Amino acid sequence: MGGIVANDSTPERIAQARRRTADAREKIGAWFKTYKGRDLQRQYETQLETLKSQIDFLLGKIETEIDVIRLAGGSLGVYAKSRLLERRLLWVWRLFAYFQSKFDQRQDDQYKGLLAAADEIMWSCYMQPFRWARVEKYPPHPLPFLTNAYSPYAIPREEPPVELRSDVDAAFLTEMLRQMPIPVTGVQSLALEEPWWLAYLAHESGHHVQFDFDGGSLVESFEQTLYDVGGSRWAGWSKELFADVYSLLMIGPWALWALAELVWEDRAGMLSDANPRYPSPLVRLIFMKDVASQLGLDGMAALRGFSVDDILKPGPVYSRTRDLCETAEGDLKQSASVAKAVVEQRFCDFGTLAEITEFDKMDFQPAGYAYLWGEVFRGRSNLLPEKRIRSSRLVLGGGVRAWSEISAIPDDEERARHRTQLSQTLTARIIEDREEIVREAAETDKVDLGRRNNELAELLFSDRMPRPGW
Repeated sequence: MGGIVANDSTPERIAQARRRTADAREKIGAWFKTYKGRDLQRQYETQLETLKSQIDFLLGKIETEIDVIRLAGGSLGVYAKSRLLERRLLWVWRLFAYFQSKFDQRQDDQYKGLLAAADEIMWSCYMQPFRWARVEKYPPHPLPFLTNAYSPYAIPREEPPVELRSDVDAAFLTEMLRQMPIPVTGVQSLALEEPWWLAYLAHESGHHVQFDFDGGSLVESFEQTLYDVGGSRWAGWSKELFADVYSLLMIGPWALWALAELVWEDRAGMLSDANPRYPSPLVRLIFMKDVASQLGLDGMAALRGFSVDDILKPGPVYSRTRDLCETAEGDLKQSASVAKAVVEQRFCDFGTLAEITEFDKMDFQPAGYAYLWGEVFRGRSNLLPEKRIRSSRLVLGGGVRAWSEISAIPDDEERARHRTQLSQTLTARIIEDREEIVREAAETDKVDLGRRNNELAELLFSDRMPRPGW
């Protein structure tokens, strides 16, 4: 039987679902067409093609389900199925809006200069190991965006953002974002006025590289290296310590200088190990200093006279019954040996991390490329852009070096004048030194994308999807 709803109302209910889906396709398609028309350098082609492919696929599946909605089992079944499909359509809208907002920041005059520089730094840092390994097909590189957060953060492909976690079951969500391979990175809005804080992108790019390079094998292999030398405690910090090491390989000792600015605290804060993802700030800084030394960099200079004894010697600092000083001393005893291991270890059958990233300590020494950019920003030299894949990140390293000098100028007016000058020139020079290469979608494996779309369809239109609830 048709149920308690008049059968003559079901055609309009189906037409309503069809109109809403057609409206979504038209409006979303218009946005893609407009944005691709603006992308004259084809810089975002891979990301846009991947996103559009997924959105088109999902809309197509919804349209197919609408076409057979009359088979849902009477008028009540038509209403239930229509509502289910419309909820799925709303989730597709949310998925699109999540990425649209981040792309559209690049059309805002207030943001586009900084984000253009951020894009170049992310390309430089993220693509380096893929380029070195001569990988022909690689995933779309991460997309930076501005956010009002104190600390920058990375959302890898495997970690769904909070905005997309509601109204969808965990199995579908995990598969969906595995198939929506545009990882993103939040950049502090503070960088709009002080672009040298783009330095933190060197760390965040490390998270994405660890998840993506060689099928993610760096996640397990780096954790195992830490475990072999430092045990389970160090292994538990593996993801954040990998990103710290990676940042040193990208912008040299200025990664440590910038991290110190972010984590310096009072004694209790410097010793706190309450967050299981991180060592205490004290141990983290000293570990980075030890890695820098293993790489032939001057880590102590970046710490600006910071003394471990100033934290440990005044006396115990308790967390309940545990003396944090005693815990930190135990961690610090292992720091140098762990640092040596991660610098010397060969990963992914390719080589050491320094080899994979083509790290050259000479870039950060007098006459080196990053060092000389620091001289340029201080008005003591001039330099022509080299426009290689490493260039933008090394320009940034030089900018952080220049800021480290400027921040120490004692006279307020002189310091403000130099700060303004650096702020006005740094992003432009990062962009000027970009690697001039088309970042097109040819690298995307379209066959594999189609296969994974079919896997996604099995989740999207199966009984594992949640029923509507009120």
